[in-house]
Amino acid sequence: MNAIRVTGTLKAAAALLSLTQPAITQTLQSAERQLGYPLFDRVRGKLIPTREAQRLFPEILRLDEQLQAVQRLAENLRSGTDESTVRILAAPALAQTIVADAALEFTNLHPGVKLSIRSDYSATAVANIALMEADVGVLYHSVSHPAIKEIELATSRLVCVGHPDVLENAPFIDVSSLEGHEIIGPDPADPLGRLLAKRLEELSVTVRTSITAQSYHSLVALAARSKTVTIVDEVAAIFARSQGMNVVPLAPEIAIPVVASVAINGERSALVEQFIQTCWKRLRVLK
Repeated sequence: MNAIRVTGTLKAAAALLSLTQPAITQTLQSAERQLGYPLFDRVRGKLIPTREAQRLFPEILRLDEQLQAVQRLAENLRSGTDESTVRILAAPALAQTIVADAALEFTNLHPGVKLSIRSDYSATAVANIALMEADVGVLYHSVSHPAIKEIELATSRLVCVGHPDVLENAPFIDVSSLEGHEIIGPDPADPLGRLLAKRLEELSVTVRTSITAQSYHSLVALAARSKTVTIVDEVAAIFARSQGMNVVPLAPEIAIPVVASVAINGERSALVEQFIQTCWKRLRVLK
């Protein structure tokens, strides 16, 4: 139905789906018979969705997405996992720091093993791990997923980052001192952004954010180019220090868990377990 809505004709919908036009026509007629009302009106040679069809399409799209997810999972289960390859999905800030270091250490220990590393943000990454499109995720703890098991590797403190002209080096910066100030903030939909917003609310501290970003490296880059500080975690702050930025922990401490995420129903190979251990050791070195 969606192909007809997008293309506007049965012929074009058939071409899009690599089906015959009679097959598309039969499917449409069958659906309309079952529903008891038309789904499309013909207007100047184009098929236009009826009001009823427009109400149905959001639900149809959701069902289509779910079907595609089931098909992808079935394919992943059928194809199995190449035991000589470890597929890693990591949060961007972790992929460029901890995971990169762990990958180099791991390949030195296992020269015959291939590593495939992709980066994505937590919500998408968790969904892909649940579909077994990766063997392990190295992520910041996000909203729990029923098909995912999280193995905590470490906790990473939130830190204030700013240009030396803006932020003085100090053992810590009191969160209350941010009251009324403007910061460059992490995206509220991001795990770090949600955690920070929650703690600021608990501490009755109000800050202003005219710029937010999902990428922690973007936050650092913005702070480096402005007279405004930002807040990231100490792993992302590795990049900030390399850029000559000052990094000061928040007090009271706000920490976010760094986790290894795996599919509950998946079998973890010994190599995956060893990679998880290597990440754990790299995070301990950071501490």
